[in-house]
Amino acid sequence: MALRALLILGMVGLAVGVWVKTWSEVRAKSRAEREWHRVTGTVFGLGNPLRPDVKVEQGIEFTPPPSDGFYSPSSDERVLEMETDEGLRRFRRYEFLVDPVTKRARVAGVRFSPFLLALLGLVYLGLAGAFYHVTSNSLPDGVTLPVSPPGEWMNFQAPPWHEPAVVSARSGVWPVFEYGLGAAVAVFGFVMLWTSREGGLLSRVGLASVVLFVAGVFTVIAVHRATYRIEADSTGLRESSAFGWKMTPWPALRGAVDETVYYYMGGSGRRSPLRYDTHRVYFTDDQGEEVVSIDDKLVAEQAKALVAHVLGRTGLQPEKRERGKK
Repeated sequence: MALRALLILGMVGLAVGVWVKTWSEVRAKSRAEREWHRVTGTVFGLGNPLRPDVKVEQGIEFTPPPSDGFYSPSSDERVLEMETDEGLRRFRRYEFLVDPVTKRARVAGVRFSPFLLALLGLVYLGLAGAFYHVTSNSLPDGVTLPVSPPGEWMNFQAPPWHEPAVVSARSGVWPVFEYGLGAAVAVFGFVMLWTSREGGLLSRVGLASVVLFVAGVFTVIAVHRATYRIEADSTGLRESSAFGWKMTPWPALRGAVDETVYYYMGGSGRRSPLRYDTHRVYFTDDQGEEVVSIDDKLVAEQAKALVAHVLGRTGLQPEKRERGKK
């Protein structure tokens, strides 16, 4: 399935991107160690983590900050302009590297950022491998079509059937509020990521991973619902979306339930001023477990025709049920 390959390549691309960034950081650090000026001093003021006040012990010549009329800094004080927030602590002694061109500084010595970034790349690569393994279509020798137990999805695989559907229904109701909320969360996350460029590298990478995860979850839900389709043919009910398929043979359908759920908001009982309901017909197996559902998120005429066909094909009589939720 093209979507499966795209997701795997995306995770591998993330790993490669992280490693490229790691190599860039290592090269920049090595260059700074060779070419930038060194300043050793003790941090005594952290009102702004990106502009710490440092008492210089040794290092480059510098001009002390000017007096503001109320406070006159000593000749060994200097405000350093840091490239990123490196988690400095007051009254700790550090060796700084100062760019002779931009005058911005970074902490000298070995930092864990490149190592953790490289480790994060391995995590992305491991996720790609695990995803490939879980969604791989492993078949016994001589079997040409994938098989699945009734009621279980075969994820990220193309549907195996070629027989045309007798009746079918597709998604007709899109939960706009839900999709809008997901889009808003994703946009807000990317805005946070873009405006946090002055933060530490690891914090930005961590935030990017969270944003990608949240945006990915909402995207998967939206695409699955938008591409969902349920069909009936001579073998049973088949469901599919962009993320996989599920086949439920006719003999697996042993019971039917016509269920209406009432949701009460702002009150109780059917007189609640804010009330809505959902309706669906679902089918159960010989253990009474739900295996497939035809709900009101489908196109109404198509769902009605599909339910009629299934009931006529199986001879089941749906049991009426009503329940309320707050």
